[in-house]
Amino acid sequence: MSSDIEQQSKQELEQKEVQPNKTLDTFRKILRSIGSVIMKINRKVRIVLTIFAITFAFIYVLVALRPEAQKRAIPETVVKVEVVTATPSDYPIVVNTSGTIQADTRGNLVSQIRGEIVRVSDTFKTGGAFKKNDVLIEVDQRDYLAAQSQAAATVSQAEAAYRQEQANSKQAIRDWQRLGNSGTPPDLVARKPQLEAARAQLDSALANLETAKLNLERTKIKAPYQGRVIRRDAVLGQYVSVGTVLAEVFATDEVEVRLPLSQDEFAQLGLDSLLGTEQGKQFAVVISTEVGGHRYTWDARVTRTDSTFDLSTRQIDVIASVIAPFDTENQKPPLKIGQFVTARIQGRTVNNAIVIPNKALREGSYVFVSQDLRLQRKPVKVIWQDDQNALIESGIESGDLVVTTSLNSTLAGAKVKLSESVANGTGSPSLTLEDTQILQAEVSDEIPDNKLPSTESEISAPAELAPTSITPADNQADSQPAELRNTPVESTESPTADAIEPIENSAAATEGGNASANN
Repeated sequence: MSSDIEQQSKQELEQKEVQPNKTLDTFRKILRSIGSVIMKINRKVRIVLTIFAITFAFIYVLVALRPEAQKRAIPETVVKVEVVTATPSDYPIVVNTSGTIQADTRGNLVSQIRGEIVRVSDTFKTGGAFKKNDVLIEVDQRDYLAAQSQAAATVSQAEAAYRQEQANSKQAIRDWQRLGNSGTPPDLVARKPQLEAARAQLDSALANLETAKLNLERTKIKAPYQGRVIRRDAVLGQYVSVGTVLAEVFATDEVEVRLPLSQDEFAQLGLDSLLGTEQGKQFAVVISTEVGGHRYTWDARVTRTDSTFDLSTRQIDVIASVIAPFDTENQKPPLKIGQFVTARIQGRTVNNAIVIPNKALREGSYVFVSQDLRLQRKPVKVIWQDDQNALIESGIESGDLVVTTSLNSTLAGAKVKLSESVANGTGSPSLTLEDTQILQAEVSDEIPDNKLPSTESEISAPAELAPTSITPADNQADSQPAELRNTPVESTESPTADAIEPIENSAAATEGGNASANN
């Protein structure tokens, strides 16, 4: 029995040894078949197939041996911000514009007689200054003196004829009465027609005499007002006739400046409703210009506006009268006609207005506020914006903490860290009429690439020096549209504040981040 079992075991072992040999023989046959097939293929095709096979094998090895990326938790971003408290206050509407000085009275000096210019004043030159009734030009008087003498002689003859006719009339009335007639004699008897004709001749002679005197007086061309000469068109020895332009002059008692305003600026100032009334006196204007490196100012008042908008510029001009434009006290130079000046027009005051700095307004349509130490994005409606501040009609409530730090629009909902003064309650900045200074950023150090702190993640980027301390972040989406500004605002944002990188809190997370970076 045992021998049978041993024999059976030997047979099983032999079968097991034969099976691998059969498998090996089968594999060898397959390889021989493949080799024979390959040998039958063209040599170039074999080379191409070999290259594909090697490439596939290399890619397979890379994929099979690739390291697995270690996942790490993304830390919560904390943004350090500076805020202002939204507080209602009275805010005056101020518009900045510019214009050119113009003379209130300007015109041509014209000759009213004919003749040769025999004398000119020393002040009758381009740029010359003169006073009222100064003789600027004298025309040859000889013809007009002769005309005056002839007119005087004619008057004497007319007076004699008139007296003679009066005597004749009285004699005719006495003769009519001696004939026994009573009552009032007829007009023809009393020679009234002849008397009236003589009187008319006398009046005509007197009028001619006055004309001759007036023409003689006009030979001396006088200044109609105190002013200056813009352009001289006549010289000594020139013959002039009636209507000849002698010079262009202007009065120096008052000048004005035309200041163009847009439709929105005109409406916000309230010029239509208040101009011409007692309240309209509040429209004070400050004119300024720079001369020789120094800036000088003059006071002015809005006196009137144009009745229509300019069709080409879609603007309307406001005319302001400059007070004492040629006053040289305090070493201030006089204004010149045609001089370019800038102006600030103060209009109506908006009561209980929410005022925020321009840098807090994002893209002209929304702001960031801090609510429960979270950034919240709020759309706002702006009713007025100047070069520093914006007046908000809706969207912000009194007491809201409006973020003034420049931030990326994608940070909505992020956790915020207020400045120390606000967080500790030692100060809560707000924007009022007396304090409309814009909070600006100060310089903060950049985080080196090879040094990762283990504290809570904060976003910090360099900014410009400013009176108050804030740490701005990304400013890519915070550029103000030019059309929303009355006057362009200079940006205080740092161009290097674009790269913001979260910071890990633990050493394990740091190692995981380094492994991912190496991969």
